Amino acid sequence: MTNSNRNYRSCSLSPCGRPVPAGQLTMRKLLLLSGGMDSSLCLYKVPGIELCVGFDYGQPHVIELDYAKEIATACGVEFRRVGIPKMPRIDDAVFPARNAVLLSMAASIAVSQNLDAIVIGCNMSDAARFPDCRDEFIAEIGKALSVYGVSVLAPLLAMTKADILSEARSFGIPSTWTCYQPNGKLPCGECYACLGLENARVQS
Repeated sequence: MTNSNRNYRSCSLSPCGRPVPAGQLTMRKLLLLSGGMDSSLCLYKVPGIELCVGFDYGQPHVIELDYAKEIATACGVEFRRVGIPKMPRIDDAVFPARNAVLLSMAASIAVSQNLDAIVIGCNMSDAARFPDCRDEFIAEIGKALSVYGVSVLAPLLAMTKADILSEARSFGIPSTWTCYQPNGKLPCGECYACLGLENARVQS
């Protein structure tokens, strides 16, 4: 769906300044939209997104999906909230293999909708804490899912949270959700996500 509310900038370049393969520009894409800053930037930055999907996996911060729906709706893109069995959490932030599960589910949806690619907002700042946000993981799961004719694109892999925040501001992206342990409808200010956002504000 064409979206007049998104102002694409430098869509032919990756975050590193390298040209994006021409084939990616014309791909019809599904975006994993959590309602956070990273995936929201992907929605504004990446052309060809026709469907946004947010997964409810029993996360304490499920409020993020309300933000995801609002952002997708504001951009004129369909949003689907999909419930899956509750995922276990091993510490304050890590759900083991979360992205493996979500990307596999997204691939099923993408294939059923004749979409070409899945976009995910993994970034450099999260790579140390989350193994499934690293280059090698994205490359390997991309190979695995390619048997279904679906590509996995992670356009923010070379960007830090500070980079993402700066670019999000330049696009005028509306309110997003960044907190793993909300106090009702308010962020806690103390979790990994909240501290990461505060650090990005200092650096940007």
